[in-house]
Amino acid sequence: MLPSGDYKIQNFLHNNRFVHMEAVGAVVGFRDGDVVQLLVKDEVLGLATLFDRLRDKYITINRETGDVVGSVEPQVLQFSTEGDGKYVIHKMDINEVWVLNEDEDFTPIVTAPAPPPSARDYEKKYWLFVRIF
Repeated sequence: MLPSGDYKIQNFLHNNRFVHMEAVGAVVGFRDGDVVQLLVKDEVLGLATLFDRLRDKYITINRETGDVVGSVEPQVLQFSTEGDGKYVIHKMDINEVWVLNEDEDFTPIVTAPAPPPSARDYEKKYWLFVRIF
């Protein structure tokens, strides 16, 4: 598990896109990422919250739509890794992970079943955490 701290979160497949929260609260891929605070809650299980410092809101998964959105209430997310510093982000023990479907600014980050390695663009589910000091 990553240590608590400030990061920019970068998509692995679309590596010119970072996590950015729009003023309305939608979380999208964008060429310049917001500084996001990762606060570890359980290192063994890979549980943490994400707080967008630019918008002063938590990054959460909308329970009804599956969209990744800003909220005043925190939501504990699970960070799973297969190594190489790549993480998938999801609700605990649920196979609906963050994905970035397009390599274009303002593409919404949504959740979907984790694409298998046989899918052409399966790496869109991976996220890199770039530490900000």
